[in-house]
Amino acid sequence: MVISKLYIKNFRGYEEQTIELHKDLNVIIGKNDVGKSTILEALEIFFNNNTIKIDVLDLNKKRADKEDRDVTIQVSFEVDSTKSYTIDTIPTKLSQEYLLDSEGYLTIRKVWNASGKNITSKSLKTYIVSDYPSTKFENPLICRKISELKRELSLFDNTQDTTSVNKTICSDIRKAIYRFSSINSSDLTETVIPIDAEDGKKIYDAIKVDLPLYFLFKADRENKDSDSEVQGPLKAITKSILSGMQEDLDELKDKIVAATEDVGLRTIEKLSEMNPEIANELTPTVSTKAWDSLFSFTFEDEDGIPINKRGSGVRRLILLNYFRAEAERQRVSEKPIIYALEEPETAQHPDWQKMLYNALVDLSEQENTQILLTTHSPSLGALVPTNNIIFIFREHGQIEIESNDPLVLDGVTQTLGVMPNIEIAKVESNIKLIICLEGYTDVEFLKNISQCFDIDLKNHPDILIIPLGGGNLEHWENYKYLDRLSSIPQLHIYDRDVKKYRKIINKINQNKLHKAFQTEFYEIENYIHPSLYSQCYDFSDPFVDMSDSQWLNTWKDMNIPKELSAHLKKCYKNGDRNLKEYNEKEIKRKFNLELSKELSEDQLKDMGAYDEVNMWFEHIKTNI
Repeated sequence: MVISKLYIKNFRGYEEQTIELHKDLNVIIGKNDVGKSTILEALEIFFNNNTIKIDVLDLNKKRADKEDRDVTIQVSFEVDSTKSYTIDTIPTKLSQEYLLDSEGYLTIRKVWNASGKNITSKSLKTYIVSDYPSTKFENPLICRKISELKRELSLFDNTQDTTSVNKTICSDIRKAIYRFSSINSSDLTETVIPIDAEDGKKIYDAIKVDLPLYFLFKADRENKDSDSEVQGPLKAITKSILSGMQEDLDELKDKIVAATEDVGLRTIEKLSEMNPEIANELTPTVSTKAWDSLFSFTFEDEDGIPINKRGSGVRRLILLNYFRAEAERQRVSEKPIIYALEEPETAQHPDWQKMLYNALVDLSEQENTQILLTTHSPSLGALVPTNNIIFIFREHGQIEIESNDPLVLDGVTQTLGVMPNIEIAKVESNIKLIICLEGYTDVEFLKNISQCFDIDLKNHPDILIIPLGGGNLEHWENYKYLDRLSSIPQLHIYDRDVKKYRKIINKINQNKLHKAFQTEFYEIENYIHPSLYSQCYDFSDPFVDMSDSQWLNTWKDMNIPKELSAHLKKCYKNGDRNLKEYNEKEIKRKFNLELSKELSEDQLKDMGAYDEVNMWFEHIKTNI
């Protein structure tokens, strides 16, 4: 499970807001005190209520004097549609029980009543918000006892054959009732189903084992042993490892509890021989603790000084290298994990900031891993893909949130102070054409294949080739900066994988002096013939079956670095131990810097790409 949406109501500065999250990396940007940390802390309260605890002061001030004194934090999860949950005794799917919302998400709502002096555990109510056939059933079937379900089923005795229904199994009865009720889409409405008491609790007990582990690392953690900068990430490691052993640990715990209770019962039995009255009053009770509470960890230097007594920069360096190690190690658990970091660049040199960002990106690309972070760093923010930005700002006194909208990028770059990395003064007077690509690997690709089109771009005196920085803020700022070079023709080539580029391309092409193309293939790597990848990777299981007549359609639309990385990992697990490098960035580098040198005109034609690429080079030739 990963988070798809967060809904907040009456919580701190948020009166009511929905935040859509990306399944991998989320970078929250905004000015100070605009509500960035509130998002991370709302999720901490939802999942743990530990590092940050809900408080009556969290009630939105505008609501404090009104009748509505409920604080709502609601999270929608993307779930595996094939996964079954044992709500009763027989596994059943959430969709079959109508427990998903109208978008197919598992949506859990937690509501705290803040009308008293304090918020206690009794103040919390938990619900599933689902698209339920409430026009058919006023009280959801999932919350009914078996006796009630039998009565509901009996209403169909005269119209349906109910003899085949197993009337001792609740899930069987519910399925039959749903089937006999002929439910249509018009019967489905948003329904709030309580799941924290009585029969509804069994739903939450079944699904919460799949909810992600959530770990929040704050910028202002206290400087003491019990809450050290190091202890948080190490607890994350501990919990992740233990979750992979949960079944064995539960079995061990049950044996210990059973053995302990047995000793208690035998003690009471002996006691009853001497004093039955006292013995009859006693019952053996065994209390247990969470497994992760049994483990603690710290670092000490050679003088025995704990690392958390060192400077904040050193402590942050520990955190940085934790994430670097976490990105490289193989997951020991399939349990999804969400890492939330508040201003991870705090007290770090800009070089370390970039290393941390790259480590977080690598970590977010792992399966079942989601990253949320806030930042004020221009050097870190410049690297952020625009698709992964969540921009928070105030307008007319209200908190507004924008994502997936290139129109807000000006506000983002101004907020962070992102500056272009292009200096106009370095553009020599003899330059006749500027070629703008996304990244440095794209630049090397274009230079290497220029030999197929009777031009050498590697050292051409009249051409300046600039990597604008890919689909991130740096690219956006560089693109705007190039507007000042209005007298020099520009050629822009952007990958198809970023849909937002279409707006930029349309704008560029309005200027008759400039020309912009968006690739017909998914990315630049797709223009390298698949027969060449064996020069870098030697394994028996083919990545692309070129005997299949549809191989080209598959290849041109494939996310090659991601899918080849997954394929190489599978081959490595299956015995190809010579495969050690399958990082997506390394694959992208090898394709563009090495394999592109071997690409031929015939191979481009075989892929049906020659005419398209030739258009790029014809435009280059006409401008020099």
